[in-house]
Amino acid sequence: MTDMDLQSKLTECESIISQLVMRLQEAIDENDKLRAELARAAEGASAYDTLSDMHRNRDLPETVRLRAAIGCLPHELPKIQSVPPAMNLVAEEDEPLADKVERQRKRCYAIQALPLEQREKLVRGVGHENMATGHFNSAGNGRDDDTAS
Repeated sequence: MTDMDLQSKLTECESIISQLVMRLQEAIDENDKLRAELARAAEGASAYDTLSDMHRNRDLPETVRLRAAIGCLPHELPKIQSVPPAMNLVAEEDEPLADKVERQRKRCYAIQALPLEQREKLVRGVGHENMATGHFNSAGNGRDDDTAS
């Protein structure tokens, strides 16, 4: 190789190096720009907001997006777990209909067997028409048992 060939090779290598340095500087500038943009976007944002923005950003590498999505998952979907009952319910035994009807009939017969004055005390004026107003009085005692008070 001659001196001229070496000189041309050296010039070619310097040109390639200067192009690589320019590309590297462009990459550094873009990186700084993205970091500044990320800092502005994340300023005042919660950790969840930052992770959520990251996992939706299609410009980021898939592994970064996947990790961000994993971080967001517990806050987006509730944990599946057993739920305690809403109330402390206690089951009562059902009374057979025939027994209930028989009990109510006995009560009815017992009330009908009372003298009229006692029955009126139980029902305090229910069904009696007020002659002055023409209205029925429906002020019963509000109870459905055998007591008048």
